[in-house]
Amino acid sequence: MKGLLCGLIATMFWGGFYPVSRLLFGYEGDSVEPMNFTFIRFALAALFLLPIFVKKDNRDKLKILIKKDLHYLAMLSLVGIVGEGMLVFCALKYTTAARASLMANASPISTLIISWLAGKELLTGKKITGMLLGFIGLVIAFLGNGDDQFATGASMFKGDFMAFASGVCWALYTVYGDRVSNEYGGLLCGEVMFVIALIVLLPVTLWINKKIILDLPWQTWAGAVYLGMLSYGLANSLWICALKYLKPGQLGSFGYLSAAIAMTCSAIFVNEKFTITFFIAIALVLIGVALMLHQSKPTTESKP
Repeated sequence: MKGLLCGLIATMFWGGFYPVSRLLFGYEGDSVEPMNFTFIRFALAALFLLPIFVKKDNRDKLKILIKKDLHYLAMLSLVGIVGEGMLVFCALKYTTAARASLMANASPISTLIISWLAGKELLTGKKITGMLLGFIGLVIAFLGNGDDQFATGASMFKGDFMAFASGVCWALYTVYGDRVSNEYGGLLCGEVMFVIALIVLLPVTLWINKKIILDLPWQTWAGAVYLGMLSYGLANSLWICALKYLKPGQLGSFGYLSAAIAMTCSAIFVNEKFTITFFIAIALVLIGVALMLHQSKPTTESKP
């Protein structure tokens, strides 16, 4: 239940990520330079998690982490924080919230396949069936989507591809993040990865913009607080915490639920139009999630 609760809360915040980002690009586009804005929200995420070091146990774990697994956290940060975070946010400049969510949340398929290839999870009949049902639900919802209030009729392929690539990054992050989560704790790992992301992004942001731009409209700052502190700082850490209790493929299935939440929010706040096929898709998504989360009862095995 702890794993399910962590995954569900993270998913709810991520569901709002897509329409909020789309609104920022639509109304505050001039103030949302992707590299500068990403640096700011990563900084807010790191600031949000900073109080974890009040606990002495976390400071002691940090010393061990730096000596033993800093390189491993750096790779996870580059893929699952910098790569995923930049790709999915930039995608929303070119495609709608619902389309970006659909493409990014195809990640449960990548997660299950990568987890199987890594020898971390078995492909059972129910998992494969749930994965296929969820994917069919996403395809049906995708085909039923309409334009939003910011669409100009231009090709959305660039944004769709970036969102899909972000999902692959997230799948890798999910599969290979469980070891460090179990050893050091999700919150500590999340904080270290955000700090690494800031170190990587700082010179790139300064090179592109000459400085960190902080003179932003209040709407942009409000979006940065939500996207940085809640949708990234809190949600990403809860996600890696959930890896202590759920297998990567099981946790990855929450991506389908995130897509459903994102599409519902985009219909309400960005005026995306959906037909009856949307509601059919939601039903398939939820059934798929239930099947992928199903755990068989353990069997008794004799030991030599």
